[in-house]
Amino acid sequence: MDVNGQAGETAGNVWKALSSAGPQTLAQLKRLNGSVELVGFGLGWLAREDKIEIILEKKSFRVRLKQE
Repeated sequence: MDVNGQAGETAGNVWKALSSAGPQTLAQLKRLNGSVELVGFGLGWLAREDKIEIILEKKSFRVRLKQE
C-alpha cells in the first residue's frame, strides 16, 4: 500500500478511535499506529475534511470529533 493509502487508513482508524472512546490526546492516538508520521497525516486528513477539533491543553493537544 502506498503512503496515501496508509494515511487514509490511519485517518479511518483515528476516526473510529475517537468515535468509540471519545476525545484523546496525541499520545493516545499515536498508539494506534507505530508511525508517528502516519498518525499526523491521518489527523491532517481529518482536519482538512473538517471532521475533528484539536484543542490545546496545558502541555498537550486533545483531539475530538466535531459535533454534527
